[in-house]
Parts: sequence; C-alpha cells; structure tokens
Amino acid sequence: MRKKLLFVESNTTGTGMILLNKTKKWGYDPVFLTQRPDVYVGLNETGCEIISCDTNSVTDLIQVIKSTFTSEEIAGIMTTSEYYLTIVSELTIIFDLPGNPPDVLGLCRNKYKTRLALSEAKIKQPMFRAVHSVEELEEEISNIGLPFVVKPTDESSSNDVRVCETKEEAVKQFQVIINKPHNARGQAPSKIVLVEEFLHDQEYSVEMFTWQGVSSCVGITEKHVKGYPYFIEYKHIFPARLTSDLESEIIQTVSAALEAIGFVNGITHTEIKWTKQGCSIIEINARPAGGMIPELIQAVTKVDLLELQTKSAIGEKPIVKINHTGCAGIHFIVSDQPGELVEILGVDQVKNLDGIQQVTLTSKAGDQIHVPKNASHRLGFIIAKTTSYEDTSLLLDRAINMIKVDVKQEQQSQLIPNLDI
Repeated sequence: MRKKLLFVESNTTGTGMILLNKTKKWGYDPVFLTQRPDVYVGLNETGCEIISCDTNSVTDLIQVIKSTFTSEEIAGIMTTSEYYLTIVSELTIIFDLPGNPPDVLGLCRNKYKTRLALSEAKIKQPMFRAVHSVEELEEEISNIGLPFVVKPTDESSSNDVRVCETKEEAVKQFQVIINKPHNARGQAPSKIVLVEEFLHDQEYSVEMFTWQGVSSCVGITEKHVKGYPYFIEYKHIFPARLTSDLESEIIQTVSAALEAIGFVNGITHTEIKWTKQGCSIIEINARPAGGMIPELIQAVTKVDLLELQTKSAIGEKPIVKINHTGCAGIHFIVSDQPGELVEILGVDQVKNLDGIQQVTLTSKAGDQIHVPKNASHRLGFIIAKTTSYEDTSLLLDRAINMIKVDVKQEQQSQLIPNLDI
C-alpha cells in the first residue's frame, strides 16, 4: 500500500508544486490540505488529492486527518510554507511522526525570539530591539541610529519590511505593521515590531541539512537585492563567489546558530550578510529556500533539497554527496510600473538562448501588478546555467534585458523594460 504524505499549505514561489509532483515519483501519494487552493499556480495539474479545511486551526486539522486517514496510511506531515511550520510540528507530535520540537520552530518563526537565542549564544547579528509602541520606537532611534530596518516578527517573503531613514518613516511603518489584523495567511500577528540595524553588505543564502542535531552545508547562494527601501530579491547565483576562509566562517557561524536554537532535523535556509566584522545572521528559516534556490542547487550539484527535506519528514536519513558542475542563476521578472498586465514580451526569444534552462511566468494577462515591495509582486523568472559565474551572470543580464512588460495604465498601455530594480 502506498502511504500518504500530507502537506499543510505550501510556499507560492514554485518549489511547493514541484515537490508535490516529485512525491509521487518517490512512491508516496501527496495530499494537500489548504484553505485557499486558488492561490497556488499549477496545483490542479499536480493531480494530488486536495482537501479544503481551516489550516490555521490545529484542532480542525486533527479532526480532518483523523476522519480521513488511518495512522498506518500516513508516512509524514510537512510544509514548505514559513507560516505553517509550528502547526505542522504540533501535528507531528500528535500523530507520532518525525519532525522538530514545536518550541524550536517557534524560535525560528518569531524573529525576535531568534534574535534573543543568538544573542545569548553570542553569535554575530545586527543590533536589534523589540518595540510595542511609538514611544519605544522613537527611543530606539538614538540607540540604534537611522537608517534602520522596521519589520514584523512573524511574516515572510519581506512582507512589510523596509528601511526607514527618518522618524516619520519609522512611525508610519510601525503603524502599518502593528495595525494589521492578520498576516498574509490570515493568522493573528504577534503585535511586536522588530527594529534592526541596517547592514549595507552583500547577502548570502546558506542551505544546511541537519540530522539529529548535526548540521552540514549543502551550498551558499549569492543574493542580489534592490528596490530600496524595500528588499526585493531579483537575482540569485549558485555557487557564490567566496574565498575558502569566508566560506568556512559562514558555515561555522550558521552551524553555531542552528545549534543555539536547538534545530534537530531537516533543511534550513539561513540568510546572512558578510560585514567587516564577519558573518552576521539576518534570519533563520526552518524550511527549504523559496525563490527557486533548490532548483539552482540541484542543477549544479545534483543534490535535491526537497528530497532531503522529504526524507527527513519520514524519518529516513539521506546520503548527501555534493559534486559541483558549473554555475546556475535565476533572474526574476518584475515591473517598475503598476497597472493591469497586458503581456510579457520576449519570452520565446529568451528561451532560445544557449544556457537558458527555464522561463516561467507566474502572472497572466489581466492581473493587477505592482512596483515590487515583496516577493509576491514578482511576475516570473529566468533560470540559466553555464560553466562559470561570469558567464551565468552575463547571460541572466542579457536575458532580462530582452523581456518587456506591457502594462495598461488608466487609458493607455505602456511597454516597460524589465529593469534591474
């Protein structure tokens, strides 16, 4: 009998739907539990069983799972969504399945609690404070200094995160966060706002695999972020260009951070910046990376992060062998004008370029599009692979310059070059 692998929601940047398709190849029947099937592009095409329910309620999920499946049918319960990590952790405890302790995932989910744990372990990170009021916010202006980052403690994909250069900007952003009744997935927010030192440094994504508390590095991706004062990840390149000393310090720092929060099993996606003082932890995500980073890593190393995460969820220790071949990168398609999407031009020409692996559009004609402030405002992506970092970077730049976004603004349609924003 093929066992069921239950997924509680998913990320929306592509890898979640890819994992549903892969699950079937690995011998399991995927079951997708969601309260909004319509937000997932390609969900119906996966052919997996879809169950609509209140995924923000552990009680409802327990009832649905118990009434639909026997314990013997379930191989594991997992998610690729940041918002459902703690919920899944509670379910794995209840159904006696592999996973991480809820308190550990609670540390990862709440960015303030992460900061406290790292501070106690004396691990490098930006200066930070949690604020509950405008008065506390204004006090931190003199303590941390402007500009600083104002962000929620429990969001994802850079939602409501921005750099503030003035007291007025900081107060406005604080009020945006504190007055939101729920996060992007309809969950009650923590009502705590995090203020952090803004680091003007290169950012990297560090993918680690942990088994029974022992962590190893699968890869480090170079991230390119623009759109100031927001944080729009517009290009990733794997592997990052790093000296062996820098790479070693990054891996040691991230390993120490995972140990400090008590992470036990699975893939983690840690964002860091390399500063004059060394590696500084920006945040720890207890899940595989979004932004198609797993696809880049697999293209270069043959290591499938989604497979590692799945095996961890069913209690099977995978064998990790890493052999690098070439360099892969992704460039996201965005618009620098808001309006109604008419068409994205140049896709066929880009597909014909040597080295282009994939061109995918995540928006369609008629959609309302925005000048990007977070990951959900991206319109698609281009993936390339060549033999070197330099060639991959040049190919991505050439490809994105061939893309034009046709946007209808009020009474007119405007062709917008897909600028590196």
